[in-house]
Amino acid sequence: MKISVEKTGGKKVYVCPEYGEGVYLYPGEIKKQGIGEKDCLTEQEMEQLRAEYAIPRAKKRAMALLIKKDYTEKELREKLSQSLHDRLSAEEALQYVLSHGYVDDMQYAKDYISSKKGRKSFRQIKRELSGKGISSQVMEIAFEEAGEQGTEEIRPLVEKYLRRFSEWNQDAMEKTCAHFYRKGYALGVVRQAVREIQEEDTFSE
Repeated sequence: MKISVEKTGGKKVYVCPEYGEGVYLYPGEIKKQGIGEKDCLTEQEMEQLRAEYAIPRAKKRAMALLIKKDYTEKELREKLSQSLHDRLSAEEALQYVLSHGYVDDMQYAKDYISSKKGRKSFRQIKRELSGKGISSQVMEIAFEEAGEQGTEEIRPLVEKYLRRFSEWNQDAMEKTCAHFYRKGYALGVVRQAVREIQEEDTFSE
């Protein structure tokens, strides 16, 4: 099959076959392989290029990203795509890190919930995890393990919010409850936190 060599605006060049997916190579690699515009490469030769250059590079990029921070499978796939890795090589790299446990959406979800539940409602956290590509099935298990959000988690947030009011009265209480209810906290939990603060008179301190 004939190929075309397409510049990307960066250092890499896309070696594109007539059909199927090509590979991104550096000019030096193209020169080393003696590849020119309109040359004919077999499908096997294209896959050899992918195996020799593109897949190892995608794996190296995936590991470099994961050393800096954790990613969900969706996030890492997007990152690899942005780095000009062809889809097939990116998927090979993803399967590699998944098979070694370097990317684990379940553990990511559990850790994310644990780090955020004292600052955000479960509804907010679910929305964020969904945007990161965490499936509803994974979230269901992770949130079930996390248990319910109680007053001990929301109370510091309620105390901070109450300090914006110059006077404690029914209006302040209602606005506070409405604020946290809109954020996704259970109304009963919010009211309990408000009552505890009021009874202990921490608001007036």
